[in-house]
Parts: sequence; structure tokens; C-alpha cells
Amino acid sequence: MLRKAFLANLIVSIFGLVTYCFAEDLPKSEKEKSELAKVMDEIDKYYKAVEQISGYYKYSPNDWKVISESSSNIAKLAKIVIRKFSRPDDQKYQDLNKMMLAESEKMFEVANRKDEQGALEDAQWQVRRLRQTCALCHKHLGIHIYPQLYPGKKDELQPEQVEIPVPK
Repeated sequence: MLRKAFLANLIVSIFGLVTYCFAEDLPKSEKEKSELAKVMDEIDKYYKAVEQISGYYKYSPNDWKVISESSSNIAKLAKIVIRKFSRPDDQKYQDLNKMMLAESEKMFEVANRKDEQGALEDAQWQVRRLRQTCALCHKHLGIHIYPQLYPGKKDELQPEQVEIPVPK
């Protein structure tokens, strides 16, 4: 019995070792793309949080907290993108990332002066400026934010998305 357990353990260990040794690692560019995608997903999550409340006509203290935390986190993540995923050969990409950082820092400043007159409108303005920055960068990179709206872009769809037919 002990011999059979030892033999089974040995076989499982050998298969594990063979799998580990022969497994292909992702190329560096693929790893970088996946890491960048994770950072951009985080930025998108925080952006969507502020976008969701940007249409309100009055912000509660909790809404201002969401704006403050989200803008702070977007700024931190933008710094990571600028530092870790820079593209020295693509100046426009670099400038757009710096613009994303600047707009998120401005949004944080607006959240800090939430009690001043016009702060609500300034916060809404900064959400739109951030949206514009994201759209310009996605356009520059050829990334469709909503691929279901673009005919023939089925390869970019998420599993739960369905392509919307073009109106005639």
C-alpha cells in the first residue's frame, strides 16, 4: 500500500515537473501587454465610478469621497503607466498619458475644494476631460472602447457582448 502511494506520488511529481519545464512563458511583450491591460482595467473601474455620479445635480459627502478616492487612484495608476509602460518612440502616447495624469490630479484638487461654489460643475467638467483623454488615447492606439458598435470588430468583443447591427 505504501509502495503504491509512493509510486502514484512519484508519477504526479514527474508530470508536474515535465509540465513546468516544458511550459512556454509568455514573451516579454505579451507579459507587458497583459500587465498594462490590468492597470488599464483598474483605471477604467475608477473612471466608471466617477462617471456614474457625474450626472447628479448635487453630490453627497459620499459622492465627493468617491471622486476624491477615484481621482487619487487614477493618478497613482497613471504614474505607473508613465513610468513602467513608457514608449519613447511614441511621443503622442507619452503626452496622452501625462494628460491623463494631469486631468486626474485636477479632479482631485476639485474634490478637495468641494465646499466652494462651482465645485460640482468643475468635477463634472473634469470627468469629461478625463473621458476625452481616454478617447484620444484609444483612438491613437486603434482600440475600440465599444467594439460592438463597430461592424467587423467581432474579435475585440467580450464574451457577453453582441455586435449591434448597422442601421440601414
